[in-house]
Amino acid sequence: MHTVNAKGLACPEPVILAKKALNQTADEEVQVLVDNPDAVTNLTRLGESLGRRTSTSQLGEKEYQVLFSAQAAAPNRVAGEQAYVLVLSSDEMGTGDAAFGRKLMEGFLYALTEQQHLPAYIVCYNKGVELTTRSQKTAGDLKALASRGVEVLSCGLCLDYYGLKDALQVGQVTNMYRICELMTSHPTVRP
Repeated sequence: MHTVNAKGLACPEPVILAKKALNQTADEEVQVLVDNPDAVTNLTRLGESLGRRTSTSQLGEKEYQVLFSAQAAAPNRVAGEQAYVLVLSSDEMGTGDAAFGRKLMEGFLYALTEQQHLPAYIVCYNKGVELTTRSQKTAGDLKALASRGVEVLSCGLCLDYYGLKDALQVGQVTNMYRICELMTSHPTVRP
């Protein structure tokens, strides 16, 4: 078994170290040690995206283990040539008057709920995390999209920075490694 000690490392380092180890050791188990539950969640999602089964356990007060299996499970990915990522880095659309920009973003997300061709993922980072937390209107539209199979992801570091982690209304917390991976592997739309 290969062990990665990622305790004390900030996001996205545990995920990056784990992925390197997993790429090098496809035929053996990989154990990753971390010191916070957010890292456990991010590592579990990494396993899902790579098709590796994971199990987690808490070893101590601030010590967790994520164990990746040696055998690959069936990948859990959104398939299709037309899959794209919607990237929301602000709660506003365009530049200009802030209140008007927020109104435009609300209109855009509502209009998206009426489309047939939906994104595979909606990624929210920086002020974009306000769309999944503070705004009832946009969170409602994002919930409608999630109910149709769109994966809504909010940057955990951004949620922490803006003090919004406990206010998340829709989707899952993710990390910058996953955001980078999605944005570099799918066509992206940035309203």
